[in-house]
Amino acid sequence: MKKERNRRGRKPKHCEFIETLFDLSGLQQTEFAGRCDIATPNMNAYLRGKKTPGRRVITKCLDLLYTWQVTARAELTVLPKKLADLPSVPGVYVLYDSAGNVLYIGKAKNFKTEARQTLGRKVPEPVRAGPSMKKKHPPLRTLAAYYSLYEVGNQRTRHRLESILLRVMPNQTHNRNIGRIN
Repeated sequence: MKKERNRRGRKPKHCEFIETLFDLSGLQQTEFAGRCDIATPNMNAYLRGKKTPGRRVITKCLDLLYTWQVTARAELTVLPKKLADLPSVPGVYVLYDSAGNVLYIGKAKNFKTEARQTLGRKVPEPVRAGPSMKKKHPPLRTLAAYYSLYEVGNQRTRHRLESILLRVMPNQTHNRNIGRIN
């Protein structure tokens, strides 16, 4: 029965599965092959039905395509004076004070835009600052000295990663949404 289907022009089911994954990924063929860690000529042969991928190849593709794709773009980098110098990538970011304490953890579709907004906000909890040591609500920009940025393209993954980071460091940040369950 399998040979009859192939004679009628149908690809083997493993080839059709790889082709469906490729279509759903929305990636270019070379990028898709790279994400699956398969040589481009082999992937091309799988997609055209000239070569049939085995179970290991399909499992490898699924593992690599649907695991979290997180790339560190900046690690404890000095916050620039001009915010226009920040990268415009989607991801999860952490703001630190001059001592390296975590001030804020957030997620963004565009880090540059989100950083401008976040750094303009006032700290929700009063902080003792200045020579008088009075409690104040200064803008976050006056406290933030460093940042870390992790590029994450997938919105759901950004949300989950931010959520994990907030739970790991709950008492150190000035995030308002700590303790809320969405």
